[in-house]
Amino acid sequence: MNRPASFRKRLRFAGAAAATALLISIGAGEVFATGDYPVRPVRLINPWAAGGPADFVGRLYAKGLSELWGTQVITDNRPGASGIIGTEIAARAVPDGYTLLFSTISTFAINGILIRNIPYDVDRDLTLVGITAIAPYILAVRADLPARNVPELIALAKKQPGKLSFASAGPGTILHMAGEQFKHQAGIDILHVPFKSGGPALVGLLSNEVDMIVTDLSTILVHVKSGKLRALAAAHPRRLAPLPEVPTFAELGYPGIESSAWWALAVPAKTPRAVLARLKAAHVAVLARPDYIERLAELAIEPPAMSPEQAAAFVKREIEKWQKVVVAANVRIE
Repeated sequence: MNRPASFRKRLRFAGAAAATALLISIGAGEVFATGDYPVRPVRLINPWAAGGPADFVGRLYAKGLSELWGTQVITDNRPGASGIIGTEIAARAVPDGYTLLFSTISTFAINGILIRNIPYDVDRDLTLVGITAIAPYILAVRADLPARNVPELIALAKKQPGKLSFASAGPGTILHMAGEQFKHQAGIDILHVPFKSGGPALVGLLSNEVDMIVTDLSTILVHVKSGKLRALAAAHPRRLAPLPEVPTFAELGYPGIESSAWWALAVPAKTPRAVLARLKAAHVAVLARPDYIERLAELAIEPPAMSPEQAAAFVKREIEKWQKVVVAANVRIE
């Protein structure tokens, strides 16, 4: 999506200002006490398959690190088990800064709520470096569904309890949780239809196997623009720039419906402080890069300006939010 020069200038200015503030919060002394790290290629484990939004953002982030350091950062996709396989590999890696984890909302907020006996402890085995990107979610329905807006959709669902359905990327995924949040807040009975991943879920919606999905805009934007899908509401505090005509749930009277995918950089616990300081400084610098900001903005994905303390607080709020959804909607993973 082409953006006016003034818009790009504002993005660059905002990114630079955020970078300066966050570098100050990290502490210049620690940043410059890191020696020559990295002196060899760095592995960035991505616990999701190639081709999806997590892979796109992860590779864009790795590119920023590579260019910043002048050292190759190699993306290593290790998908499976809702991100558990790749996350365990990273958690068990030598804590020397040469194995990084491109972690997700599932890693830090959802798996621990829904899945028993995870083979690692996020708080004990991983250290959060920072949030890399946030992708606000949006409710979309198949184009031929006789509901032009959210009130009509809710009325249709209440008229036919259990008949309408929503797609997810599998039980316990953020797509599942976002759908359950909408279902509970709207007070409707709609059927959860899990697919093996986000790609098949979208195909299921496009082929009319299911009626709706709550997912990130990058996944469905082209289909909304083409008329194959209809976007009804943004699960975000603000309207999304690529679809400014689509209202937020809050505008429609449902302020409790907010969901998003988000990604974060983490490292194995016990990573040396000097290396961790270097990583935090690099993280801030990547998020301030104009190419990183602009590529994400094209898909309404945001590079958040958060200090390490703010990032930790954000994750804590997300855990609390989805814990409430799990309890209220009685979500269970068999």
